[in-house]
Amino acid sequence: MVAVDRARGCPAAVQQDALEVPLGGYDLVVNALPGNVAYKASRRVLEAGLDTIDVSFYAEDPFTLQEIAAKTGARYVPDAGVAPGLSNVLAGRLVADLGHVDELGIYVGGIPERPVGPLGYSITWSPLDLIEEYTRPARLIRGGETVVVDPLSDVEQVNSPAGTLEAFYTDGLRTLLKTLAGKVTTMYEKTLRWPGHVEKIRLLRDLGLMSEEGEPPPRAVTARVLSRLKFDVPDLVYMKVVGVRGEKRVVYEVLVRPHGGWTAMQIATGNVAVGMQYVIKDLEPGVTPPEYVGMSNRLFPRLLTAIKQRGVSVTQEVVERIAL
Repeated sequence: MVAVDRARGCPAAVQQDALEVPLGGYDLVVNALPGNVAYKASRRVLEAGLDTIDVSFYAEDPFTLQEIAAKTGARYVPDAGVAPGLSNVLAGRLVADLGHVDELGIYVGGIPERPVGPLGYSITWSPLDLIEEYTRPARLIRGGETVVVDPLSDVEQVNSPAGTLEAFYTDGLRTLLKTLAGKVTTMYEKTLRWPGHVEKIRLLRDLGLMSEEGEPPPRAVTARVLSRLKFDVPDLVYMKVVGVRGEKRVVYEVLVRPHGGWTAMQIATGNVAVGMQYVIKDLEPGVTPPEYVGMSNRLFPRLLTAIKQRGVSVTQEVVERIAL
């Protein structure tokens, strides 16, 4: 195994290294680059015919890499992190178990175990990708049709093992919009934060501090400021995927806490990617989004076993009203 991290935080170096690192002699690549360069990097790796597991979150459509991967015989699993990633796996499982789903909701957040700092938040991943989450229009399905809504909208309160959180729309469905089309009536993703976070982020966004226009771009300055919001407070990752069909309700929950010197976000994201290594060789060449792993009766339990061994456990609750 070889890890390549030559850039050391310099965006220009990240882009150059991602497109110049020698690829000879490897069997598998795990792409964990920032979204602004990840797509180009994965394209280059697939052109070289290497199997790739991608935890990056980029704006491009992963299915546009299908032709390249199929041609070179490479297997490609995009969005193989927490959400998208494990969320897709569980969404796929819900559809496999329930058939057509009336409503499928994904709730997920990586947060400090208690509110901290001016935003009630401590950053654990790319600040530029975090800003993208707050600004990119959110796509969801209503009445069987794809619609676009304002991110940070439709805020609701959600109970969790950590306490009451607030949830708001984000654009995390990605491949699910295509793969589950016609199989769900309503589907959405919401990000979780401590109460009060959304109002503050809306203010920053509406002031233009997350805009890409200007020199320097306000977004770059805001990302630099957000990168300093790291506090000495343990983090946690909580996810709830809810599927409803008629009187039957199925809920998958995931709660990850830090241990062994690793943050909860590192454990959750990294171990989903590691778990995909146990299934990727059984996939056909081309693009296989994580939900297809969730739909497989053979691969789904294998993935769950792999991530559970590394500290990421999934619980299931099934509630059904039956007339007596």
